[in-house]
Formats: sequence, C-alpha cells, structure tokens
Amino acid sequence: MSNSEVMDVCVVGFGAIGALYAYALHKTNKVRITAVCRSNYDVLQEHGLDIESKIFSDYTSWKPYRAVRTVEEAADRSYAYIVCAFKCISDITTTPALLSPLLSRLSADPPTSTTTFVLLQNGIGIEDDLLEALSKISAPTVVISGCCWVDTTAVDGGKKITQHGNETLVLGYHRPPPASGPSASVVPEQIAKDSLDTLIDMLRAAGSNAEAAPDADIARWRKVLWNASFSTLCTLTRAHVGDVLAQPNSRQALRDIMTEVLTVARASLTPSPAVDESLSDGVIDLILTNENPKSVFRPSMLVDLDCGRPMEVEAIVGGVLRRARVHGVPTPKLDLLYAGLLVIQKGLINRRRD
Repeated sequence: MSNSEVMDVCVVGFGAIGALYAYALHKTNKVRITAVCRSNYDVLQEHGLDIESKIFSDYTSWKPYRAVRTVEEAADRSYAYIVCAFKCISDITTTPALLSPLLSRLSADPPTSTTTFVLLQNGIGIEDDLLEALSKISAPTVVISGCCWVDTTAVDGGKKITQHGNETLVLGYHRPPPASGPSASVVPEQIAKDSLDTLIDMLRAAGSNAEAAPDADIARWRKVLWNASFSTLCTLTRAHVGDVLAQPNSRQALRDIMTEVLTVARASLTPSPAVDESLSDGVIDLILTNENPKSVFRPSMLVDLDCGRPMEVEAIVGGVLRRARVHGVPTPKLDLLYAGLLVIQKGLINRRRD
C-alpha cells in the first residue's frame, strides 16, 4: 500500500485503552499511528510496547509509526481520525484546551476531507465542549463516542499492555449543535455515518467486537450506570468490586445509585423504544447478576486514587448531576457520593500542583 493510501490517525493518550485500539487499527495495514505520549514516551521510544491479547494478538512487540511528547508536535499534519484516550478531567483541563493545537490547525488550514474525533472516555456530556468548539470552525468534522467494555492494563512500567476476557467497543456519532462561526458548517449526517462505519469496519477487521450504537447518548448512559455506582462506591471504600458486592448494604446502595442514574437518563433523553429497552429497570438486575461476586477488579477511578492521580469525578458523576439539575430530578445518593469524591479530588489536585 502506498503512502497516499495510508490513513493518518492521531491517538492522544497512550495508556492501556489508547495503545490497545491504536494497535488494532495498525493491524489493518490501512493506518499509520501518531501516538501522543506523556509519561510513557521514553519507554515507547526505547522498548516499544509488548501487546498480550488473545483478541488482537496472543503476543507481539510493536512500535507505532511515530511517537511525540505533545499535542503541539502532533499538529504538523491533518488526520482522518483523532482518538482521545486521555482521562476526561475538566477540573484540570477541558478537551478543547488539551487539543487546542490540533483545533487551531483545523481552523487555519481546513482539510478537504472530514476529521473525526473519537472519544474513548467515560462520562456524560463530555462531548459538549468539543462539539461547541468545532461548531465555530469551517473544517468538516464528526464526533464519535466510544464506550469501552474491556479489561486492559498497562504493566511493567508501561512496557506491556495486557487484555483479558471479553472486549466490546460501542461506537456512535453525536449530532452537532448549529454552526455558530461566520464560516462554520455542519457536515451531513451521512458523512458521520460513513466515518463511523469505516472505523467499525477497521476495528472488526483487527478482531474487535466493535458495534454501532443507534444512539450515542443512550450508549453513554448505559456505561455511566456502572461507573457512577460501582466505580464511585469502590473508590470511596477503597475496595474491589467483589468486596462491595459481598455486603448487603453496599449491594443495596449500588441498586439505589443506579436507580437515580436511570431516572436522570430517562428525563434527559427523548422517549423512544431504544431508551425503554436499554435503560429499563431490569438493566439494574442484569448488571448486578452478571458481576462476579468474587471479582478482585479495581475500577479505573480507584486505580487513579491508588496512584495519586486526579479522578474522573466531573465526567462520571458531575455530568449526571448537571443533567439532573436541568430536569429537576432529585439525586440524594449521587449528591453524597459527589461531595465525598470532591474532597478526595481536591487533595489529589493540590498534591499534583505542589
């Protein structure tokens, strides 16, 4: 395949999720990856990545086409896809601010083809500020949400990525707000569908269980249902999933929290059969039944706390609460979780700044 046929893809955030799906795209031989790394740049340059995954490769050693330390370095060219796999922590920086060099390039030198942003991140409403920023520029853009259901971890100081068990990536595009800049434009919905289909086809060709979501917002609410309950309660108790499930009181708390999230979701979304099916009361029983009572899994929010890193409190809990306030939905248990997590978050951010 000639260079003219190769698709440039930028992956911002090269942790376990970013690296795993970057490797999957690389496997298609249709993509060359620019990896924006921070903490693992030196390791990647010197050693590359060992990938251990029965889905994408039993075992292999891999280096992306190129690695850079900053988004500024990556903004030297146009990309077909910009994959955002960094943690969404708006109380430190917003997505448009972090991606500013890439957005500036799009604005100053709009490409002739569409640039698609893929948000492989947790949370509710995390696409809002990016969609607003993109609505002010003339470059043709699409924003896709990706909800990852995969157990993948970076080990050995970032030298190795492991992935075990099932893997599902649910992807859907967001409908943009009205264009607000003097020369801004909104791409036709068919272009968004085509971009989504191309991405899914490439991931499936690599072995991923990628699937298209009829509605990206419903998919996000379905994912946050778990994160806003299990992740938060595990983090506040410093316990893994099995320990939380083992206690009747905490198990009931999980159910109550998910009930609040479901109520907010239904108030926020346009009523439809898809909402009724994906966000029914029965989903709570399904989640609790499917969780392994002996699981030693520690959610990413708890892992961030263990490592002294700021957590995705605003994306996972704050986003739900902001929707709740708009629609007048009471959320007493989520409010309590949020208050406790913000105390911890403030300490983590302050120590980071010291």
